[in-house]
Amino acid sequence: MKIGIVAAEPSGDLLGSKILSKLKDKFEDIEVIGVGGGPLKEHNISTDREMLEIMGLVDPVLNLRKIINYRNDLIQNFINEKIDIFIGIDAPDFNFDIHKKLQKKGVKTIHVVCPSVWAWRPGRVKKFKYVDYMLCLFPFELEYCTNVNKQAFCIGHPLLDKQSDYENNERENIICLMPGSRRSEIKNNLDVMIDGFNQFNFDEKYKAVIPIYKEDDKHLIQHKIQSHKHITFANVESSEILKKAKAAVICSGTATLEALLAEIPTTVIYKTNWLNHFILKHMMMSEFVSIPNIIADEEIFLELLQSNATSENIADDLNSNMADYKFRKKMIQAVKAKLGKTNLDSFSNRLYEDCRS
Repeated sequence: MKIGIVAAEPSGDLLGSKILSKLKDKFEDIEVIGVGGGPLKEHNISTDREMLEIMGLVDPVLNLRKIINYRNDLIQNFINEKIDIFIGIDAPDFNFDIHKKLQKKGVKTIHVVCPSVWAWRPGRVKKFKYVDYMLCLFPFELEYCTNVNKQAFCIGHPLLDKQSDYENNERENIICLMPGSRRSEIKNNLDVMIDGFNQFNFDEKYKAVIPIYKEDDKHLIQHKIQSHKHITFANVESSEILKKAKAAVICSGTATLEALLAEIPTTVIYKTNWLNHFILKHMMMSEFVSIPNIIADEEIFLELLQSNATSENIADDLNSNMADYKFRKKMIQAVKAKLGKTNLDSFSNRLYEDCRS
């Protein structure tokens, strides 16, 4: 069984690895080609995904021709290799065109992580017909997948299998800062996180630690924190810091779910260029941007977006979280209980039957 895969970022690498492991149990002999990193590297696929890391609304337009050429090369390679299955993980604007063209060639198409049509750009549902199997991470997403060609499954988030990695009753005076996994996110979010932490830490009781996702980010982060004696970085899994921390300041994304698993009060921020923000603001349908708040249907993590993401607001929320620590933790635990468990069995059984029929 020959499988093509495109994983756009670290969280997708983990998802892809889990799915491939399950499919290997079913099909025994699999060959994987495509793009990814992290645990997917064991399949000897390409790690060159610079074009996939261009994000926002403006930068992709400025780099459109390069992105299209990169995608077309991938599609042609998948066709030449005669893959049986294509797995696109997240990055729907990039992967859905691949789904469309490969589906016409008889390739079974799987998309992992349901696009957040419940939050913005609901018109993307029309493209779900190019996906044979949609794998959702949260139960509420299934109701948006009626247009999928064959079937949608809720597989749960892979981080749920690693809950124990985030559990720890002994907390230190650490604030975890997570500015994002992309360089543009680090550039946009880290400075205000640093300033907010320093204002909060005026009596120097705490230290801030930044887990580094990629070695390439080390120099950028090191440059930004070099004059701040109470801020450091660590090239470790984020869970290693979150399970020790008392609170966190996090760029909106998968990391907010990690904070939920770690059961620590969190301030969610997000800053981008003004044009991206202007467009997104007028396209958003959801009241919240972070998954924990969407699941809770209330703001258990304060969201500070764009102009509201100031050092003063970050410091104020860190102080509030420390003052109401036990109450905030109980709220977080109640939402965490709604996450359920991961389950890939139903999907893998259905795909196996489909491939053998």
